[in-house]
Amino acid sequence: MALPFQVAAHDDAVANEKIRLLERQVQALEERLRRLEGGAAAVVQPAPVLPEAEQPQVAQAATDAPPADPAEVVASNVVTQAIADGDIKESHQLLTRDALLSNDFPGSWPMFGTDLRMKVGGYIKTDFVADFDGTRDPTQFLMRTIPARGQADYGDDGYTDFFAKETRFNLDVRRVVPGSVPLRGFIEGDFFSDGEQFRLRHAYVSAGDYIIGKTWTTLSFLESLPFMIDFAAGDALFGGRAAQVRYQTELNDQWKMSLAVEDMPFLGIENAFDLPGKATKKMPVLAARADYHWDSGLLLLGASASELNWDGGSAGPSDSALQYALIVGGRQNIGSRTFVTWNATYTDGAGENIMAFAGTGANAVLGPDGKLDTIPALAVVLGGGYDWTSTLSSNASFAYGWLDTPDTRDPESLKRGGIAHLNLVWRPAKHISTGAELMWGKTRLQNDAAGDAARMQFMAKFEF
Repeated sequence: MALPFQVAAHDDAVANEKIRLLERQVQALEERLRRLEGGAAAVVQPAPVLPEAEQPQVAQAATDAPPADPAEVVASNVVTQAIADGDIKESHQLLTRDALLSNDFPGSWPMFGTDLRMKVGGYIKTDFVADFDGTRDPTQFLMRTIPARGQADYGDDGYTDFFAKETRFNLDVRRVVPGSVPLRGFIEGDFFSDGEQFRLRHAYVSAGDYIIGKTWTTLSFLESLPFMIDFAAGDALFGGRAAQVRYQTELNDQWKMSLAVEDMPFLGIENAFDLPGKATKKMPVLAARADYHWDSGLLLLGASASELNWDGGSAGPSDSALQYALIVGGRQNIGSRTFVTWNATYTDGAGENIMAFAGTGANAVLGPDGKLDTIPALAVVLGGGYDWTSTLSSNASFAYGWLDTPDTRDPESLKRGGIAHLNLVWRPAKHISTGAELMWGKTRLQNDAAGDAARMQFMAKFEF
């Protein structure tokens, strides 16, 4: 039988422990609020969680989201990346187990009769382009669309164009049930295609630490890009979207690792001598990535490898060659108003995965002897942003791409080039933004002919 003073001492110890846990929760929330207000890309630890029976009673959130299991939340090392809204071109994030445990799913509603919640998202965007030098694509500013001296469209007059084809919609469905594997299904499309037909961008399922379906490739380091109005903002960015199976997990509160098997989206073999046969896929792309976060930034490291193949059938030559890529990227906040970004890629045999060279046969050239000659490529993207006020900001980016091409390549093929962007964006309200962007670019072909071009783009955007 416990004596009265022993019971009192026990009760005091329990009360003191509750107070200490509550103080730690408040400190963690205050730190998170401070970092979010400062716009820092911060690593935010989850607040300590009291045992369920000892938690203070609070009103249920209006979203009526199902609570996460406190034991799982405490056990996880969730990295919350607080990149300020509007500071990144692509806001969609690939979430797996621990990141899906959060109740923060704003705008969602229950799918009655199930344990699922659903959210509709996307944006409506209208653009006006004033092109000054007759580039070939009115909807995006790419190195390969700039005419060079000697080409038939070199010296064409400028033009104007209105379009809304970047408008996109997505459906996000999640299941977070205590004791069960977190699930997420995500599908998104836009109208950025010929004839403004609906185009699939993402269609995947997350189950625990696995992602299965079509989405950004593992080496698409979108966090290393600032926000650009031009659709082709990362002209020298390595990546794209492909069907894949990816394992993605938090190693601790700073490191995240991803391993994937992906479809090869770009075959990219130039058949300069018109030999019989075709480019084929014989093995998927194997990719690995590591993300390292610190208080004010992040570092991204990645590598991939696969095999290029030319199948000549019964009448032509057949050959194969290794393709690989090495990538480093990152982001660093400087104070509360400024950030810088960087991304560098070296690849041999995978140049078509660099946006500037997509569709140009930049992986390899099939020589007259029927052998594949892979093309080394280098790409660098540097960027940054500055918040003039709470609603007015500027972003800048410079992208450079270079191919070490063999002499047998088509003389009018793109060899290297650079693109620069500078914008001013105004966000007068939470869901509305408008702005203007100046672009300039220069390209050089295999035959050393050069061309340059400039344009202005204006946009209005409503996000939901």
